[in-house]
Amino acid sequence: DALPRSPLVKPVVLYTEVNPMNLRLMQQILASRKNLQLHDAHSGEEGVAMARAQPPALILMDINLPGMDGYAALRDLQGDAATADIHVLAISSNAMKGDEERGLSAGFADYMTKPLNMTRFMAILDELFKQ
Repeated sequence: DALPRSPLVKPVVLYTEVNPMNLRLMQQILASRKNLQLHDAHSGEEGVAMARAQPPALILMDINLPGMDGYAALRDLQGDAATADIHVLAISSNAMKGDEERGLSAGFADYMTKPLNMTRFMAILDELFKQ
């Protein structure tokens, strides 16, 4: 389902990622998407707090975060009525057999491994943020 959006406000994508290089890469990727704004969090706790304070249209969540990992952050988001309906997309370097299935069964809207398949990632954004 496409996400609702106001023509005056750019939807926020919240990227919870500790690695500065991965964050810069996502900033470059989303720079081509003038209809979106990117906010970033550097821990699961910070990502959950930011999502509660200003619910984004989409959360991109790394799994391997300091303190609260991506799974724990997802559980916190799912357990809060204010954030339970936000699409959370896992973006992880965990690419072993079973990792994607574990992520999807935990409740991630999708599970992508690094390096990102750009065609698939852009297709997901296109689907969520239909013009």
